[in-house]
Amino acid sequence: MMSLYESELISLPHGVLVKKNINGKEYCYVQYREGKKVVSKYIGNSEEKVAEVKARLERRRQIETILKNLKAEYALAQKYAEMIV
Repeated sequence: MMSLYESELISLPHGVLVKKNINGKEYCYVQYREGKKVVSKYIGNSEEKVAEVKARLERRRQIETILKNLKAEYALAQKYAEMIV
């Protein structure tokens, strides 16, 4: 189950959605870190494209939370299994 979530996570973008105001116009970017650098990737101003990227970023956050909980439960289950044996 965790491997399915991890494989989906690979295909999803990471970072946050940022709107920059340049010369009175609004531009949408996805910002993320590569090492120590902050990278801004332009995604366009189309409402459909922005909504799609926003949904994919939210899905990534959901999967990261699910994986965190699954890993904690797995560690707890292993601990109990060791106590039984």
